[in-house]
Amino acid sequence: MSKKPLPRKTRVVNRGYQYSRKKEDKVKNISVTLKDIDSAVIYYLENVVRPSVEDNGENVKVPIMYGSMERWKSIKRNGFVRDKKRQIITPLIVFKRNTIDMNDNMPIDKLDANNPHMFYTFEKKYSKENIYDRLDAQIGVISQRQYYNVSIPDYVTLNYNFIIWTSYIQQMNSIVEKLNYSDGAYWGNPDKMRFRSVIDSFEDATEIGDTERLIRTTFNLTIMGYLLSERDNDNKPTTNKFITPKKVVFTENLVDEISNV
Repeated sequence: MSKKPLPRKTRVVNRGYQYSRKKEDKVKNISVTLKDIDSAVIYYLENVVRPSVEDNGENVKVPIMYGSMERWKSIKRNGFVRDKKRQIITPLIVFKRNTIDMNDNMPIDKLDANNPHMFYTFEKKYSKENIYDRLDAQIGVISQRQYYNVSIPDYVTLNYNFIIWTSYIQQMNSIVEKLNYSDGAYWGNPDKMRFRSVIDSFEDATEIGDTERLIRTTFNLTIMGYLLSERDNDNKPTTNKFITPKKVVFTENLVDEISNV
């Protein structure tokens, strides 16, 4: 007894609108978090700016710390940072993220945050499905292509507060000069992601402390960043995979017969 055919709407499927994230799919869901941007700032300071000062004839690397809420409160209260032995740490750079604002210069109308209609699209060049085959090329078979749609991120500006401490004005000058040179550069790891930076004016170095000599300078850093969650509010991935169907292209060759006269 033959089975009834499936309804047409069930049998006909356009694979170009399907997505599949199988276990062998090595393309990761793309996401950009606040931690990623903070890490980009730290990476650039430690690996590109690499602030250092001369102290007693030696080149000393300047430590860089992210200011937790407790640490920042202590800095505001005391004006400096002490180590476990109660000694003032110098030289030192401490920073914290202050504000996050939407970037109005790059507005994005999502229409529906859980059903975005704007994407970046990129193609995965080689896979099991679209591997190059000489026989396919000869007989006109076009391999499947894999595309990935990534939702447009939210463009934001992040403001960071920085405080620098040194023992001498000359040490402070060398750090400020290096940082000022990095104004307008793209901060971050070149193998991951980078963000454009803007440094405002440096506050004049001031001497603080009654018994220990200490120079302090402050400045603000603005990062032009973007945020993208790995999944939307409906827990659907913001990176989707699409596969085009394999095609066979038929061509016609016109051959003229030349008769001998």
